[in-house]
Amino acid sequence: MKIQAPASVFALRQWLARHPRAADLLLVCTLIVFDVLLWADYSADQGVLRPVLIVAQVAPLIWRRTHPWAALALVSAFSLVQGVTAPPDDHTGGLFVAFAGYAIARHARPPLSAAAIPLVAATLVLPDLIRPWLGVPPSTDPGWSVTTLLLLLTVSAGAWSLGFAHRRTHLYAQRLRAEQDLSTRRAVAAERARIARDLHDLIAHHVSVIAMQARSTAETLPGEPGLAVIGTSADTALAEMRRMVGLLTDDRDGPQPSLAHLDALAAPARAAGCRVEITAPAGLAAPDAVQITAYRIIQEALTNILKHAGATTVEITLRRTPGNLTVTITNGPPRATRPPAPPGSGLGLIGMRERTALFDGSLTTGRTTEGGWRVEAVLTWQET
Repeated sequence: MKIQAPASVFALRQWLARHPRAADLLLVCTLIVFDVLLWADYSADQGVLRPVLIVAQVAPLIWRRTHPWAALALVSAFSLVQGVTAPPDDHTGGLFVAFAGYAIARHARPPLSAAAIPLVAATLVLPDLIRPWLGVPPSTDPGWSVTTLLLLLTVSAGAWSLGFAHRRTHLYAQRLRAEQDLSTRRAVAAERARIARDLHDLIAHHVSVIAMQARSTAETLPGEPGLAVIGTSADTALAEMRRMVGLLTDDRDGPQPSLAHLDALAAPARAAGCRVEITAPAGLAAPDAVQITAYRIIQEALTNILKHAGATTVEITLRRTPGNLTVTITNGPPRATRPPAPPGSGLGLIGMRERTALFDGSLTTGRTTEGGWRVEAVLTWQET
C-alpha cells in the first residue's frame, strides 16, 4: 500500500520553494530550537553564553544562498568560540559547520568550492588544539591520530559531496526546463508558419482571381461602378491577409529577429547555466535581411550548445566590414559528468548553410582544440 503525504505538505513545499528566504529563516529557527532543547542542561550551566553562541552560529545560514563563503566564515568563527568554551562532550558546533560546508558546495561554483573540505575539517580540529593553551581540558583524547583526521576529512567531504550532488541535480533540472521551453517556443513558431502558409495557399489565389475578374469585367462594362468596388475590396482583402500572415509567422513570445536583441536571445542559455559573452561593435548596422539571418544562425547555434554541451562557456563575436558581417559562436567543452545527448538530425547545420548561401557567404564548423565547438558564418552583400 502506497502512503501519500497530505496535500498540505505539498502546498507548504511549493510555498517554500517560491519564498527561499522564508525557507532559510524556518531552517534557522528549527536548528536553534532543536539545539536548545537537546542541550538544555548545557544551556543552563553556561547561562546566556551558549544560546548566544548558538544563534550566532546558525543565523549566518540565512545568507547561505547568496553569500555562502561569508556564512561559512561566520559559522566557523563562532563554532571555534563554542568549541573552546563549551563542556568537553558538547560537539554540536560541528553540525553547523558541516551544514555550512554543504551550503558552499550547493551554492558556490566548483572547483573553488572544494576548498570548503579542509576548512570544515580544520574548524573541527582546532578547538582541541587551542583548549590546552588556554588551560581548558580538551573535549577528546589530546593524542590526535591519523584515523581521527581521516574521519573528520571524510565527514567534511561527505557534506561537500552531498551539496555538490544537489547542485548538479538542480542545474540539470534547470537546463531541462530551459530546453523544454525553447523547444515549445520553436514548435509554436513552426505551427504558426505552417498555418500561415496554408492560409496563403488556400485564400490568396482565389481572392486574386476575384480581383482580376472584377477589373476585367469593369473594363468591359464601364457603366457598372460596383465592379470597381469589388476589385478594390479584393485588393484590400489581400493586403489584410498579408498582414495576418505576418502576425501568424511572427514569434510574439520573443524579440523581433534583430542583432539589437542578442542579450534576450542568450537569456535561455544563461538561465540553463551557460556563461554567454557577446562581443559586437557599438551601433552595429546591417540590412534587415542580414540581421535576421545572423540572428537565426546564433539562435540555432545556442540550441545545439544546450543540447550537446549543456552548461558551458559561450562566446558570440560579430565583426562588421563594408559589405561583410562575420558571426562566430564558440563554446567550451561539455561537462564530463553530463549525460550523453541524443544524436542530432543535422537539420540545424543544414538550415544555417542554407541561410548563409542566400548571401553568397560561407559557413565553417568544427571542434576546437579545447574540445568545444565553433561555428563561423560570413554574410556578404552589396553596399549601397
